Amino acid sequence: MDKDLVQSGIHRFTQISFFLNGEAKTLLIAPGLSSLDLLNKELHMYGTKCSCNEGDCGACTVVLARAFEGSIIYEAVNSCLYPAARLHGKHLISIEGLSQDEELHPIQKAILDHHASQCGYCTPGFVMSMFALFASISNPDTQTIMAALEGNLCRCTGYQSILEAAKELSATHTPSDIVPKWCRDVEPLLFAFDAAPESLNRSTDRYYLVDNYYKACSIPELKTLMAAHPDAALIAGGTDIMVQVNISRKQFHGLIDLGDIPELQKICLQRDGLHIGAGVTYTQLMDSGIVRCDYPSLVEISSLIASKQIRNFGTLAGNIANASPVGDSLPLLLVYDAILRLDAANEERLLPLKDFFLSYRKTALKAGEYIREIILPPLPRNAFIRVLKSAKRKSVDIASVSSAIRIERDAACISRAVLAFGGVAATPVVSAVFAESMQRDPLPEALQLAAEVAAEFAPLSDVRGSAEYRKQMIINHVLTYLEEIHG
Repeated sequence: MDKDLVQSGIHRFTQISFFLNGEAKTLLIAPGLSSLDLLNKELHMYGTKCSCNEGDCGACTVVLARAFEGSIIYEAVNSCLYPAARLHGKHLISIEGLSQDEELHPIQKAILDHHASQCGYCTPGFVMSMFALFASISNPDTQTIMAALEGNLCRCTGYQSILEAAKELSATHTPSDIVPKWCRDVEPLLFAFDAAPESLNRSTDRYYLVDNYYKACSIPELKTLMAAHPDAALIAGGTDIMVQVNISRKQFHGLIDLGDIPELQKICLQRDGLHIGAGVTYTQLMDSGIVRCDYPSLVEISSLIASKQIRNFGTLAGNIANASPVGDSLPLLLVYDAILRLDAANEERLLPLKDFFLSYRKTALKAGEYIREIILPPLPRNAFIRVLKSAKRKSVDIASVSSAIRIERDAACISRAVLAFGGVAATPVVSAVFAESMQRDPLPEALQLAAEVAAEFAPLSDVRGSAEYRKQMIINHVLTYLEEIHG
């Protein structure tokens, strides 16, 4: 049915209702349209800038306000990667909305007073990242400010003046000063919003890289859409697929968006472990008290994934389904003994994550299946678990090599040793050599063990590092872990 639609020039659009800078909007969204292109190309609002178009620079940052679990959340996102159809039921705040009656917003004034803008191209993105930060918390410290701005790049100002502007705002302003009245006026309407978006077929002569876009609002609807459109790709956050559309110009016959399904946005501790829904974002993981208490290494690695803007809508399930050998979370999930709950139209199954990756970007997902949730079994109290990531930048950059380790002791003896790597093979892998070596008596000398583990793998050379560099990173990671284990 889909192929006939495209051949006849008919595409699946999405009619959404949302708020833009305080005003209610109902728009027909073209398939695969990003929020950036909606602003720039459809609404002719050019304050939000396009630079990299792949979520690296932050120039396109906007803020979304949405109702979630009884609260209104203000979050910065990269509009170049955020599907416009997902704006349904939310409040999109762009740089054009902040100043009112020709009076600068406090953030804009602080930027001006501290001479924190030169060419100005990146400035709207910095302002919106600060808006999301200061709308959410009072008096953030320097580390929190820098974490909020790490996804924004500036080529000419030098950052110090931007940081000084942010520090002044932290000392002198609270969320009540930062969030304008017109934003507060919209908040009750976000709580009351319950209408579903509408999919509509439209005939058009325009060319689209995404032919049809389907937005699932429930699990039954998701299964129905998957059955009707078996060739469509699934997106949870969309942070990878939208890069493929924007940069690689890859064409998708259809996309099924499951990112706003309520059942998939839950974090729940049960007897068999922690259940993480496929729609749970990295930010939700980092904010979860359960995760921070019982699985702190997951918070640590999440903080090193991409930037705040991407973590606000990128998902752990998407990182798994993408099956990249350098997926930052995957080594840790392997040492956690993660289990995937896979769902299809008429059946479910549980699959250990170690059996999910078959070869380069090839997984054990069957036709019609999707990842419904990730289950992390309970951890023994004596488990030593750590993660490391080697990349050119602390965050934002994809890792050259990432790793995670798990050591368990029985009295004075090591009863279990697991060491997993990303970036050293076609899939995320667990070192057989390390597990065997840690059972020897006596234990091998540290440098010898590290060299033996490095010899186990044959990494490739690419833009993120040569094979020799990756071998050395393997050695460095092992030595770092052993130093901490043995004090």
